[in-house]
Amino acid sequence: MHGIRLIRPTPQLRGCVRFYAQREVQIQGEAVVFPVPARAAPLLEFVFGDRIEVSYRPQPLVQACPRAVVVGLQTHCRVQLRLQGTIECFVILFQPTGLHRLFSIPMHELADRDYEAHSVLGAFVSQLEQRLGECRSFGERAQVANQFLLRRCLDVRGCEGVSAAANQTLLGGGNVRIATLANHAGLSIRQFERDFIEQVGIRPKLFARIVRFEAALDSKARSSTKSWTEVAHEWGYYDQMHMVHDFEDFTGETPTTMLGRTEMVFREQIEAMRSARCSANPDGNSRLIL
Repeated sequence: MHGIRLIRPTPQLRGCVRFYAQREVQIQGEAVVFPVPARAAPLLEFVFGDRIEVSYRPQPLVQACPRAVVVGLQTHCRVQLRLQGTIECFVILFQPTGLHRLFSIPMHELADRDYEAHSVLGAFVSQLEQRLGECRSFGERAQVANQFLLRRCLDVRGCEGVSAAANQTLLGGGNVRIATLANHAGLSIRQFERDFIEQVGIRPKLFARIVRFEAALDSKARSSTKSWTEVAHEWGYYDQMHMVHDFEDFTGETPTTMLGRTEMVFREQIEAMRSARCSANPDGNSRLIL
């Protein structure tokens, strides 16, 4: 069994947090290896039960993931997860600037990296980890996370400037003009790019490409009848080969191979969406990117 469940945060936090997720794994036979593709958002993950093993490409060394880990935005497939035994993980997936807004972290220092979370976020992580470990359900953990993060939100300003631009990029599936975003933020393109790198972690153009890749994968996963050519046209690629090249850059694999891995991990959600039991998510906040 390998399932992932999602819960939206309380409305007051949605400018900083996209959703909470709980990964539940029971694999008694051969371990399942899942390459982690590029991802347009940072996350904070707490691991309960058996440990997740991680290998960093291209090195063959496998090591245990920390019990609490903060992971920055990812621009390529640099990590493989090895899942075996009984694993339970609680994940906070932030909005693109959410971690920066809540903790004032320079996000370029987290891009394509992961760190033991206590070393980055301090006592906050220790207290939250203890409370999460005492919870008996995913719903309880989401409530605890809401309580802890709401305290951090007291001094957070509204969604403006780079935050608004990054969110608009998500809403548009990556089909945005950087000059237009900079203009709406009231900044020159050069200053906008500097601020974007500080608050998101990478340049806005690369961020938009990753968002479009996520949107394309999500769109295909939701429809068993839609062709890859239709997906490419839907999300503004020049042609299907243009999309294939982006998938290779961000996953190291073909679109079809990546879709197969996604269907394995998100089987329950995808089956629900394809049978119309789960509505579409036009706000881009629940794409299958964990």
